[in-house]
Amino acid sequence: MQLQAQLDLLEALETAAKEAGLDRGTWLQQVSGDGELAVLPVDADIVTVIGVFAPALERVLAEMNRRDARDPRLRARLAFHHGAVIMGRPVSLGPAGDAPVVVSRLLDARPLRRYLTVRPRRNVALIVSAQVYREVVCSGFCALVPAHFRSIRTTIKGISYHGYIYDPDREGGKRNDGENALLTDEET
Repeated sequence: MQLQAQLDLLEALETAAKEAGLDRGTWLQQVSGDGELAVLPVDADIVTVIGVFAPALERVLAEMNRRDARDPRLRARLAFHHGAVIMGRPVSLGPAGDAPVVVSRLLDARPLRRYLTVRPRRNVALIVSAQVYREVVCSGFCALVPAHFRSIRTTIKGISYHGYIYDPDREGGKRNDGENALLTDEET
């Protein structure tokens, strides 16, 4: 089951990237189990990556899950941040720097994990860093509506991280049932 899930997730990522006009062959990919840390090329259009790729991944996973009637469904957590990354020598185990740490911490945030429980029909739990939210989502260039994002904070290893979870099921940007459980984070 794990092997099939990995193959299906790879297919979903490839299909979503193609729909968004992105070439995953140009991404630096550090694979770990059932996930990957991807560093996109410097010239990647972050507005497209966030506003087109993320919704395309939701659609592709929804179609795969409908088609295969799988149980449990294939669902994914997706996090975005941008910043400086060190690659190549002297780094030998993958990208280093603050950006990979921030995106990894946001991906592991309890509120993001809870999102998939609170929103059982969603196939992708998307979070963006506060920087990406301000510069990309709030700019108006991104296809995703700022009112559909919710601010969260998580503390991991004594450091606080701030991000925004995308929740398109949120009625007009207003709170729904389960909202308080989603926003709390007891991690220390």
